[in-house]
Amino acid sequence: MFPQERERELLDSLKQSEIANVVTKGLNPNVRMKDSDIPWIGMIPEHWETRTLSQMARVHFISNKNVHHQNLLSLSYGKIVCKDINTTEGLLPASFDNYQIVEDGNIVLRLTDLQNDHKSLRVGLSTQEGIITSAYLAIEAFTGILPKYLYFLLHSIDVKKVFYSMGNGLRQSLNWTELRKLKCIVPPILEQQAIVDYIEAKLSKIDSCMADLQTEIDYLKEFKQRLISDVVTGQICVAEPQKGEQQ
Repeated sequence: MFPQERERELLDSLKQSEIANVVTKGLNPNVRMKDSDIPWIGMIPEHWETRTLSQMARVHFISNKNVHHQNLLSLSYGKIVCKDINTTEGLLPASFDNYQIVEDGNIVLRLTDLQNDHKSLRVGLSTQEGIITSAYLAIEAFTGILPKYLYFLLHSIDVKKVFYSMGNGLRQSLNWTELRKLKCIVPPILEQQAIVDYIEAKLSKIDSCMADLQTEIDYLKEFKQRLISDVVTGQICVAEPQKGEQQ
């Protein structure tokens, strides 16, 4: 592992820690605190509320059957990304009638196969309208709950692997009936916005540093492979030291 790869991992860990801390503790280090009675959260600002997820959001489901939307989306590494609907690579269905339409601000969760996959990031925030598999759960925040704040909160829950302890059955899958009972915390909406603004500014700086490190890593890997290739193909002569020469 290159030193830059280790540094990138540390920055990613810092990013997740920063999100979790701010989204559950707020921005004022001097605020009075109280016990949230939520094990993975602990103490929260005294004036914040605790609610179930069903008091913060509802299921968002619009079938693509009669719409035939063509903007194909996918949940990848915790981000909602576009896919080529006409690609011949990968597994795509013959028809997208069974897909669902998601809109800007919807939060998408992949809550299947919890038992066998403990590494994936399972929560993403859609920033556009498109279609995504109906195997995922899409929710929309109620008035008074900022979608981005709820996303960052659920992202922290995801990183802490809380969903895994909620699953049941052989595959440990979750549905809305189970997920709606999830205990969450709610700051006043002005604080939600301040938290979102702070996190986005902080992440922008960290992501910029991580991108620079990734560029270095890619260059070093390419250089390493090119060097190995040149040595193997004889383009670089690796001569044995002559007798009497300094080793």
